[in-house]
Amino acid sequence: MNDTTQAPHEGPDEQLALPAGYVLNEYRLERVLGGGGFGITYLAHDTHLDCRVAIKEYVPKDLALRDGSCAVRPRSARSVKGFEWGLKRFLLESRALASFHHPGIVRVLRYFQANETAYMVMEYETGEPLHHWLVGRLPLDRATLLNIVRPLLDGLEAIHRAGFLHRDIKPGNIYMRADGTPVLLDFGSARRLETDEGQEQALTAVVTPGFAPAEQYHRHGKQGPWTDLYAFAGVMYWMVTGKLPVEAFARLREDGMPPAAGIGNVDVFGLGLLNAIDWALNPDESKRPRQVADFRRACLAPPTGGEGAVDPPVEAPLPLGLSASEARTFIGAVLFADVVSPADDLAAQAERRSRLVRMLSQAIAPVPPTTRLAVNTKEGCAVCYVGDPEDALRTAVHLGDAAASEGLDVHLGINLGPVRIAPDPNGRSRILGDGITTAFRVMRFSEPGQVLVARAYYEVIQHLKRNAGECFRHLGLRRDPLARDHDLYVWNGENLAACAAGGDPSLSRPAAGADITPAAIDSAERILAQHIGPMARILVRRTVPRVASLPELLQRLADLIPDPAPRSAFLSSAMAGSGLPSLSPSSRSVASSATGTATASGLIPEAELARIEKLFARHMGPMAKVLVRREARTANGLETLCRALASHLDKDVERVRFLKDAGL
Repeated sequence: MNDTTQAPHEGPDEQLALPAGYVLNEYRLERVLGGGGFGITYLAHDTHLDCRVAIKEYVPKDLALRDGSCAVRPRSARSVKGFEWGLKRFLLESRALASFHHPGIVRVLRYFQANETAYMVMEYETGEPLHHWLVGRLPLDRATLLNIVRPLLDGLEAIHRAGFLHRDIKPGNIYMRADGTPVLLDFGSARRLETDEGQEQALTAVVTPGFAPAEQYHRHGKQGPWTDLYAFAGVMYWMVTGKLPVEAFARLREDGMPPAAGIGNVDVFGLGLLNAIDWALNPDESKRPRQVADFRRACLAPPTGGEGAVDPPVEAPLPLGLSASEARTFIGAVLFADVVSPADDLAAQAERRSRLVRMLSQAIAPVPPTTRLAVNTKEGCAVCYVGDPEDALRTAVHLGDAAASEGLDVHLGINLGPVRIAPDPNGRSRILGDGITTAFRVMRFSEPGQVLVARAYYEVIQHLKRNAGECFRHLGLRRDPLARDHDLYVWNGENLAACAAGGDPSLSRPAAGADITPAAIDSAERILAQHIGPMARILVRRTVPRVASLPELLQRLADLIPDPAPRSAFLSSAMAGSGLPSLSPSSRSVASSATGTATASGLIPEAELARIEKLFARHMGPMAKVLVRREARTANGLETLCRALASHLDKDVERVRFLKDAGL
């Protein structure tokens, strides 16, 4: 195993390098690891912590020399300004790089000044340069390639988010640790995005032919995240084709380089990934992906290879191109699925899970990658949808049908609730929050082939589809091992197209009020998005045809927010933003009750509502009226209403007594 921390650079001037055994603070230098345009990297021993580190010294060889005292000084009076500017920048960037804590980026431990120059101390990564590590491992498969690409892209995104470019991504600066994880090294060419181009004279020439884009060769080139993505795609091109990319300038007038999609193995990598490589390798910087999220989304899209292509584990880009650090908590529809398999037969479990992954990949293919995130967990597969919530139901039904046709028993559960995207220790994406936790628990109650949904999800579907009550059957409350009750509905197996037709909002559509203007719709969408996230757009657009006035629109949208606090905040902000008087709590209850009564009047007689309200008031007090009217709006019968009301009671004895008094 090669235990250096980076591939050899062009050999540093021996007169510039410090000798072996030289002591810098608590560090004793052992040997030179490499050198570049303005720095030398040493292997050193930390005498305090008794461990090895890598130390980069600022020594711009075109501007500096080392005198007899080992101090680094400008070569001439003309070099002073450039040398001092570079030194200042080296210190500023060392400070910024020291703040990065990402497994895909080499860790900067500290920085200091000595010998009239500056030093950056980094973790010493044992392993092999990528090109050495690949020996004996070629040809690569898609899973291995993505296991290398994913953490590096996430690390590169962290660099860009902090305002830096790496500017020297190449196989020699990617190391594979002993545990098989990749790390990006050598930030000697890094620069801030906002760096004054007029000060770049000492840095623009630091390029690696084949991996550096054309804009990096000259001072006035427009550099940005797309610059690093060109180099990164060049590394991927080399990995999937075995050929080095043609130098950028040779491709500007006439691009004779064979595209990755033309010479790469489509059956192995998928056409989408190969096209993504070609996209980022476009000689014209304006035609490349603008940020890591764009490139990641294209790379990780489900493969569309030829016959016999093997699908990878279900992994999709983050919703709307968000990075893990950018994603905030939002409302999502979460589908959780798992297979029924013998607990004592690990081989059978793995085989059935692999089949489930393949079928789920096919089921989610019609859903835009920017509106869903699919992940594997040890408990099963989960998909979070942030666009149309009905996509979760469509996927579940299609997945259930596909599994049944192959004789595979699958559990399926859907919930709607708060979720957050976060990275796991390996730099991959995972879904956190009550939205996925409840979806998993709902799934555990399902019979093989049965699609169960939580009440929160059912209420939104009923809002979107007028005949949702005919498409679902209420199962009632179920208690999980953690003593948490779930009000469940089961999909009754009717055709999805028929259900959609029954919910056509054009049927008995109310006359739209003059106050529902495009500006009012945009405002409602913007404010709702602050509380529930990307799903707001489709909910607003599909609610508008169902209402006759702006206040009714805002009230209906408020009813879709699960938690009371954000619901009230949305209504207040939306009313104020539309120039409408804010509703008092009592007025909101009346408005909600009126809506509920109108919706439920054909299903539950008013006399029954009054009776149930009186019984429920024994347990809930004055809030009974509000809750009864609200639950009646979505209930498809008396039993559904009573079981929904019972879920608001904390004690088992109260639930049992209320249901008994109600006649259930």
